[in-house]
Amino acid sequence: MKSRVLPVVCLAAAFLAPQACEKTPVVTPAPPEGMEVDSSSFVWMRINVKKSTHVKEITVEEDSSYTIVLPDGDPYVYLEPFASGLPAENTVFAFEYKAENPIDKTEFFFVDGEDGLDASHAQSGQGAAAASEWTHYSVRMKSSIREFGWGSAGDYLRFDLGESIVSGSRICLRNLVMRPMNQEEQAAEDQENNAAEEKEKYARMIDDYLQNDYASSVTSVAVGASSVEISGTCSGDGTFFLAEVPPFADIFSMTEVPQEYRHQVSSGNFSVTVDRTASFGGVPYDRLLSKWAVYKDGDGADELVSHALYADPDKIYDAGPCLPRIALRHKKGLGGIVPGNLDAEIQALDLASATINILPMSYMSLTPGGEYTISHDYLGKTYYFNEARIRAELDEPLKIAGKYGVSVAGILLIQNAAQSADPQLGDLLQHPDYSGTLYTMPDMTTPESVNAYAAMIDFFASRYSGSDMRISHWIIHNEVDGGVHWTNMGADVPVSTYMDTYLKSMRMVYNIVHQYDSNAETFISLAHGWTTPAGGGWYSVVDLLGYMNSFSAAEGDFYWAPAYHSYSTEIANPRIWEDPSVTFSMSTANVSMRNLEVLDKWVSDPSNMYKGSIKRRVWLSEAGVGSGTSTTGYDDKLLSDQAAGLAYSWLKIEQLDGIEGLQWHNWYDNASEGAQLGLRKFNDTTWGGEPKPAWYAYRKAGTSGEKAWFEEQGYADTVGEDWGVIHEVTD
Repeated sequence: MKSRVLPVVCLAAAFLAPQACEKTPVVTPAPPEGMEVDSSSFVWMRINVKKSTHVKEITVEEDSSYTIVLPDGDPYVYLEPFASGLPAENTVFAFEYKAENPIDKTEFFFVDGEDGLDASHAQSGQGAAAASEWTHYSVRMKSSIREFGWGSAGDYLRFDLGESIVSGSRICLRNLVMRPMNQEEQAAEDQENNAAEEKEKYARMIDDYLQNDYASSVTSVAVGASSVEISGTCSGDGTFFLAEVPPFADIFSMTEVPQEYRHQVSSGNFSVTVDRTASFGGVPYDRLLSKWAVYKDGDGADELVSHALYADPDKIYDAGPCLPRIALRHKKGLGGIVPGNLDAEIQALDLASATINILPMSYMSLTPGGEYTISHDYLGKTYYFNEARIRAELDEPLKIAGKYGVSVAGILLIQNAAQSADPQLGDLLQHPDYSGTLYTMPDMTTPESVNAYAAMIDFFASRYSGSDMRISHWIIHNEVDGGVHWTNMGADVPVSTYMDTYLKSMRMVYNIVHQYDSNAETFISLAHGWTTPAGGGWYSVVDLLGYMNSFSAAEGDFYWAPAYHSYSTEIANPRIWEDPSVTFSMSTANVSMRNLEVLDKWVSDPSNMYKGSIKRRVWLSEAGVGSGTSTTGYDDKLLSDQAAGLAYSWLKIEQLDGIEGLQWHNWYDNASEGAQLGLRKFNDTTWGGEPKPAWYAYRKAGTSGEKAWFEEQGYADTVGEDWGVIHEVTD
């Protein structure tokens, strides 16, 4: 069939039938199967071909369908604006498609015709299987349309076509439409609304728990080599007991505490000592992972009368080599270290810190065989790990980092079941409410899943708590404010519910790691959104940090800190000093390199400190500025501005005590990221990973030659009046 590239597009066709565009033959769209609404109410939609530049190629075929050739990464298209307001009943976006490869996820941005795109005005959709025949796809948008006030004349959609894509593959689309719900969709909508009410009710219980001032309390939990000692006080009338709450028990729905979790205590002060190892449902369990609360016996229901307390970090049995804290020599680091030119790069840049990705589901199996030749025993069960990959991908870079005293943070990423090397393990650790995307919140709802997760952490913590190979910091999952995308436990999860689950994961890691390295620290990974969510379905960072403080106050404080991704909202734009999305206020929408003063002020507030006096110093664990996109090529002006943006950011970081280190992202440019964030160009046969001007600026940063180099390159003139300035932050 003959194709035509980039034809003329009629704006009015966003609302009219397809034949409104002259010289564009059409196939009359057919109503979707099961539709019981007159199709005359449908609002037919067109792709804005000229604006859709984030695909490699887009053509309009003679039957009015679209053929899209995918780029290296981040593909999306824009639809034409509405010519008039969208009818209130038209809340389903539907189309037919063909795809050479599966579409792992979709996302829809609801763009305001006057205000433009707001990244938080977005909704995720389900993925789609590969299809060689025309296949129906639809997504309900009623709640998003209502929430974002979208659908006026001039408004339009941005449609994202996947994340893990095959560059050069094709997706075909036709019959794009906004239409009313059919009966099946309406029933699903009603069911989801009822489920949402239950979710909100559960979330309110968590908030009430955190805000409650209980009369009784658990005051100390000490975990020894073979026993656990729990102390506390009971206040008031009634019969009290101490309840153990392992991760797989839900304190908020446990109206009657099972007998196996109950330990009798007397009124007033109490102290209970139990064996460290227990058995629940025939599964061995380490009480290091439990929290403990006081309950009062009730008639048919038990009453929670205290917060639940985890083990005191200073009272966890230390089985490790008593490693000291690695004091960072300076703030210069690198994100995502891998084998290769690492030894030379650490020396050339004099790196003091780094991050490394840990993908346990790629390395771990429940059964031996093949390359799974490392065995690890945990509570009487043996787990197996891929020796070849671990030695190459983790041991080698960690040994090089250790040789130079580089402090390394491991980023713990739990892949979904489909991405797991062992499908059985993947099913065991994928969260039961997982709804798509690459990474999942780990399942901690059963003793078996908790033990598998604990065994995983125990293996890596014990292996990498030595002087030659050490992970001194643990970043728990990725951009958890974007949980629906990066740490998925379902869509539309209330923030308190999400953080209750996230804290279980972080506490498991923290307590297990502290057996081997009492100076290890944990980080919560956060994107650039501060008071405004960085994406649709995301949470605001200030809300998450607020819950971190609340849970720490209620269930025992421990050392955690923000691992921040301080990108600009225009990630490919190197002129970070001009970032219009930020202000020097604690109520700023976002935090980028331009207003890092906000992070510094937050960690300097005693109400946010560990034990009220110790700063939770920030690592900028994935941060940098771009030099354009992979489609712009290497432009000298953009490369020069990237170096100026790096120097501008570095001067700010050096002056802020609350920022402990910068782990620049990325080492090399990566086509799948869209933006060219690397210190070096693409590590391919064309560019060979050659240094960019930003690499030379980073090499000089923090050295005696820094000032002269920055002056010689003219960075101050490029940046202007903001060069070297630290701004006062308003409340």
